[in-house]
Amino acid sequence: MAGQGALFRPAETMPVRQARRRARGRGGAVRNRVAKRKSPTETSSSSESSGRTTEDSSKYTCTQSDNGIQQLTLENYTVSFTNKREVDSKPVSTGFASARTVLGKRHDVKAEPAKPAEPDVPVIRLDAVQERISKLDFERPLLIVAGAGSGKTATLCARVIEMMKSGVHPKGILVITFTNKAADELKQRILRYMQASGMLENVDIKDRGVVNSLMPSASTFHSWCYGMIMRFYRQLGMNKCPLVAAAESEHKRLMVLAKEQLEDCRRLVQCEQMLGIPGCKQKDEGEPSIYIQHTEARWNEVLRLARETTGFSIDSVGLDQDQDQDQNQRGKKTKFAEKARTTSQQVSLMRALYEHLYAVKGRRMKLLDLVENPIEFGAAFPGKDLLQGMLSFMYRAKAKGYRPQEMPQLERSVLEAYNGTLRQFDLVDFDDILDMTNQLLSDKDVLLEIRGQFPYLLVDEFQDFNRLQTQLVLKLQENVGRVTAVGDLKQSIFEFRGATCEENYHIFLEKFVDAQVEGKALGSMESLTTNYRSHKSIVDLSNILALETVDEGDEQLRRLLTPSQAVPDAPEVPVTVWSTSNIQDEARTFGLRIKAILDRGDCKASDIAVISRCINFGAYRPTGLIETELLRRGIPFVVRGGKSALKSKRMQIFMALIRLIANPNDDLAAEYCLDELVMNVGPAAVRKIKNQGINRLEKQSLFDKMTTASTNTGLLSKNARAGLQAFLADIDLWQQKQIGHVPLSELIKDIFAKYLVNVEEEDDKGKPQHTNDEDEPEGDAVLDMSMAILDSLFEAPELLPSNDDSDVSRDGPCTMGLLQAYSSHLCLLSTAAEDQGKLKKPKMPNAKSPKYEGAIVITTVHQAKGLEWKHVFLNHFIEGMFPMGFRGISKADEARALMNSQIAKQNQQAAALHYREESRLGYVAITRAKTGLYISVLEKYPVFWMEKVFDKSCSPSRFLPNIMYSAESSSKRRCY
Repeated sequence: MAGQGALFRPAETMPVRQARRRARGRGGAVRNRVAKRKSPTETSSSSESSGRTTEDSSKYTCTQSDNGIQQLTLENYTVSFTNKREVDSKPVSTGFASARTVLGKRHDVKAEPAKPAEPDVPVIRLDAVQERISKLDFERPLLIVAGAGSGKTATLCARVIEMMKSGVHPKGILVITFTNKAADELKQRILRYMQASGMLENVDIKDRGVVNSLMPSASTFHSWCYGMIMRFYRQLGMNKCPLVAAAESEHKRLMVLAKEQLEDCRRLVQCEQMLGIPGCKQKDEGEPSIYIQHTEARWNEVLRLARETTGFSIDSVGLDQDQDQDQNQRGKKTKFAEKARTTSQQVSLMRALYEHLYAVKGRRMKLLDLVENPIEFGAAFPGKDLLQGMLSFMYRAKAKGYRPQEMPQLERSVLEAYNGTLRQFDLVDFDDILDMTNQLLSDKDVLLEIRGQFPYLLVDEFQDFNRLQTQLVLKLQENVGRVTAVGDLKQSIFEFRGATCEENYHIFLEKFVDAQVEGKALGSMESLTTNYRSHKSIVDLSNILALETVDEGDEQLRRLLTPSQAVPDAPEVPVTVWSTSNIQDEARTFGLRIKAILDRGDCKASDIAVISRCINFGAYRPTGLIETELLRRGIPFVVRGGKSALKSKRMQIFMALIRLIANPNDDLAAEYCLDELVMNVGPAAVRKIKNQGINRLEKQSLFDKMTTASTNTGLLSKNARAGLQAFLADIDLWQQKQIGHVPLSELIKDIFAKYLVNVEEEDDKGKPQHTNDEDEPEGDAVLDMSMAILDSLFEAPELLPSNDDSDVSRDGPCTMGLLQAYSSHLCLLSTAAEDQGKLKKPKMPNAKSPKYEGAIVITTVHQAKGLEWKHVFLNHFIEGMFPMGFRGISKADEARALMNSQIAKQNQQAAALHYREESRLGYVAITRAKTGLYISVLEKYPVFWMEKVFDKSCSPSRFLPNIMYSAESSSKRRCY
């Protein structure tokens, strides 16, 4: 495909990219921005002549100790690291549990450490910087730059307490954060701090009504804004408060209705043309929209004239006119457009009315037949899934606050039709909630009332706000200044949801921090720089990477890159960087190290995380083999941010087959196999099979019904019976000929060979992922996982059958008891790997041992935000995977660029913005680790097509200095 490589890389020529990368040192990332660079030409020449990158030769120094620990130094940053794979027999240092355990040891605390408080007595623990910031002038704007693990929540809550101590009424303070979970945490923390400050001495804590009346308001922006809509919905022109359409399934249905409504609008305009009815002209700017609001009166006029002039009869489409008129007489008038969407009668009426008029008038007038020529949505929204493409466009456009008038005709029409359909059913989505609140606050009376109610505003996670949320902050506090914003630009990773972190900080700095009043700055900026989570090597490695999170030419935002510092007394453990030959080697390395950590009792399983850039990469699962290795070693895990490989379609089919062989009375397994595996049996045939003997008193299993139907010539077609007979013959073969004669491993291989080789995998949303041999890594990942589960079964004697006549073994003949145990083990693991917010304790090998308490967390970086683990493993640290390649601008941004050349110029910076976002993802991933950080760099791409898209040689990620890899790996590293 032409230009395929550009989908994954910045839009610049290869010579320019090579010069830039060589100027920075290896990989283009890192970090030589702390010193003045040579020009690209000079650096490129010197780099080529020396055969080494400038990063290694001039910027970094590296020393090695006798025990193999190396130390990288860049300016004031020092990172201890190792490339060893050997596992130490001695436990690694456990570091510290939280900020509380080291508060008395920090060098910046001048006062004597307080005596430990009683366990049930809440206390406020702040260091000197946190305490000073919490007491800064409440009447002036304050921006707090809070690095990872720096105690931002404690500082924010302490500032709320100080405000209340100074006489500010609690209900005059509004605290806004990003998620419901964070809002609940803020409320609990503020409550504990109020207790610690003696504010609730004479209050019954169990009386929630009294306690809530004494606490400030803390919520998410969406929750607070919806409260505003409930309060002022009449000012928005609504007759009743709208409900929230939150589920994606609801959004899909609404988009389908919006598409239908656009077709109706086209037909309406043509009907009016055929009847000579003057049309309405669009009054606003931009390209004319297809969508028409309030069409009921116009359709009714078309219906009236069609009856009078062409003899159209409503009876021809089966609509009960008398009943409709009767309802109107009783005062139950229904909007035509709404009835058209909710009843098939009205849909039929509009379609029949148009077809009638076209046959009578339109064909003679040589008009286009709109039934035969519907809107070509695919021209504006290309891709396999049209509906999903339209939804993605809508989400992006509304989150960014784009106006429909800024779009070309079709994109504008889709946005307006979707919004119109929401209003038609008295619904709003999350972006509407923010937009409507901005509209309300544009009313001076409403704004004055809200400012009087909430004179003080504190916002958390400011870096994750989108444009609409930032506008709300401005409306509430511009020219007032009683605002505190807490955040960290280096941890902004939600641009795909509409977050505009760089724009947010520019606005806040200009409007609040740097604004001049009588020659003095209106606000101030403070930094929390002490990282109480991680040790020095992890902190300094993140500091090096942080230099890439802001454009080097943006001096205003580079003020926010204050380096973090580790607690001086924190025990230091070297960062481990492995060069792994392939994904199998990586998975084995991870499995061995995780098991070693657990076996020596260093921590619980729930203290370990495997953080991946993504869980699903098309049909490929980057963590699939790691799951297999954990299963083989009997280590429990849960998956967040995507489906576990145990939940893949092929694994679910395999599990259904195993369950059916082990228990033919399992109707759920039989139905799944009937739907997915039996040839020539469609939905109608499945219904016939299931409805057999429905009037019988005795219950008949679905498997028995399948057996009966396979010979019933009057029930199924010849081909359907043949497909059913072939499937039943295979089940009989496995039950009668192989069980008791061949090992279970051979039975598993036979099942895969016959039924699972050509099954297409699906993504997390159930859509088929069309693959070929180049889309899959070497070997069959699902077959490997099935064998690993078999290995783990034999590692747990308590899970094996105990009532068989003969002993069972892995290589011995498979018994029915062993097959049933294997089936139960499969189902158990599949359920345990599904994380639903509550950590389960799956029954797995060694589950009774404390060292296997909880479960390893396999997660994406986005899901890991705000969390921490003692040990963190980062996989696939290579170009194209981490960072993820640039795939072009979004459809919403592309559409706006068609209408505005200035926007088109801004979009040229999209690739650079993408890689800055990826660097922030790398920063977040690294700073989740408290003690152990393990990074794996592949020497070979996991799937073959990556060699065509990225490059033939697999390149390590730009997010680590070249010197941190082994010499063998470093020699293979490319410069762009």
